[in-house]
Amino acid sequence: MDRELPSDLDIDFDIDFDDSVARQVRGYVHEVVTGLGLRGDSSFVETEPRAGAYVALDGHLLDFPDHYVALLWDELAGWSAAVEDRRGELVEVARMGVGPRPSPVAVVRWVEGLLRRERAHEQANRDFAAFVPAPRDVLS
Repeated sequence: MDRELPSDLDIDFDIDFDDSVARQVRGYVHEVVTGLGLRGDSSFVETEPRAGAYVALDGHLLDFPDHYVALLWDELAGWSAAVEDRRGELVEVARMGVGPRPSPVAVVRWVEGLLRRERAHEQANRDFAAFVPAPRDVLS
């Protein structure tokens, strides 16, 4: 027995969805991930509200040997490296600074340089005291 739906319940499945931008971003980030010799298990790409990516890196930065390091990408700001502070929040410690979408080969070279770079300072801030904000009084 076929029932006809009332006209006020008609559903329009004619959705216009173009995922070409999402595919381009995923492809771009995938080239960086594979160029770094990673599988991408600990990475993700998001496209809303704007395109961005997170890539967990193997290894540590010499100035922050006890902290996990990640590569971050934002469609407007480009690539940066960040480490986790004691609270698990990401703190940017380096920015690539050559535009928002450099070639994957250039990104790989930059990351490899970061991971083997000599200590920037003799007295590195390794306990992140400077990165954890002091409590602030809230004025009402």
